[in-house]
Amino acid sequence: MNVHLIRSSDFSAQTYQSVLQIVRQYEGPIEFLASESDAFISNAIEVEIESKEAFEKAQDLPKMNMSIYDDSRAELSLHSNRPRFSFPFKTKRANWKHFFDACEYYRSARKLPPEDLVILLTDTANEANWFGGADKTMKNAFIHTADWHHYFEGLNERFPIAYEVIAWTIRMLIVKDQTEMPNYWHNEPRGCMSDFCQNKRQIVLKMRTADICMDCMKLLQSSKVDVRIFGQLIDALEGVRTYFLSTERSLFLNRPSTVFVSGYLHRIFFPAYGNLELNLNPKQRAIYCFFLRHPEGVRLVELIDHRSEIGALYHRFSNFGTIEEIEESLNLLLDPLENNLNETLSRIRSAIKRTLGPRISPNYQIIGSRGELYRINLDAELIQFESQL
Repeated sequence: MNVHLIRSSDFSAQTYQSVLQIVRQYEGPIEFLASESDAFISNAIEVEIESKEAFEKAQDLPKMNMSIYDDSRAELSLHSNRPRFSFPFKTKRANWKHFFDACEYYRSARKLPPEDLVILLTDTANEANWFGGADKTMKNAFIHTADWHHYFEGLNERFPIAYEVIAWTIRMLIVKDQTEMPNYWHNEPRGCMSDFCQNKRQIVLKMRTADICMDCMKLLQSSKVDVRIFGQLIDALEGVRTYFLSTERSLFLNRPSTVFVSGYLHRIFFPAYGNLELNLNPKQRAIYCFFLRHPEGVRLVELIDHRSEIGALYHRFSNFGTIEEIEESLNLLLDPLENNLNETLSRIRSAIKRTLGPRISPNYQIIGSRGELYRINLDAELIQFESQL
């Protein structure tokens, strides 16, 4: 069974790939497929949210008698760092039909089989102010990807988005017609996936429990969907819950967790945070792995004394350029009269912050003062290498 996750042009490509990485970790009959192109949301309008109360209130299910599809391709701006809320504030909003039109356009253009599900991930808000919604066929859905930092301060937004992807996949499988949705929601929160969350802050309870109540379990049993599919999705919900609680505990205790360096190419993962991968280019990876191997710290001016070790890593990770070009780049990196090393360290810091967020990332940064030791402030037992030089 295929679930196509399509990205609107206003949703960060990096976060999109991170969400895919999370939902693909759980094996089973469902395959989550990446979109081949960006979707464009037509006729989004700018609206002003006057108060925190208005922002946090979900409205009634909208009717589907909306305007005819407009194929104008108005691209919205990308967001990488989410600003803090200050009311009133302005946002982009579209009606539900435009989201479903984008799903249908993708479905038609790629001639998808009717049983495939399509889920649009978009920063554009919706008229009912919901976290997500599905069309009348329960084959197309959207998820609002922005504003999660308002509800989960310090938590990377990829986790609540991944939760919504899993939850909407389950709903689309067990509810056959959108008109049945009001009978499916729990107006009083139970900590269940089906809690309506008219007060949108109730999403915090739902994600902490990542539960499916007995009423919903009966719906699962009566749906006649392959039990292996629900096993995969329930495992995924529990996995997201585990990452969420792990992150909350780390934020509360301010304690770092393990860094795992995998395989010959030294891919860098953070197991406690959903096994997130730190994506660095070969030069950045060589420097970061060098400091992981030297928890005692090294002065920047002394890196030239470790040229052979850094060079071995750099050559190992580089899959383009000649040996001479890599050596020239390495000379530039370690030349104390150049600024290349400082630029590389700055980009490493930015990549770690993007991956783990501003609260957790300081535990994993390369830090130091001019003339003093630079190091990653982790205990040696928290640094695990799967392979050695």
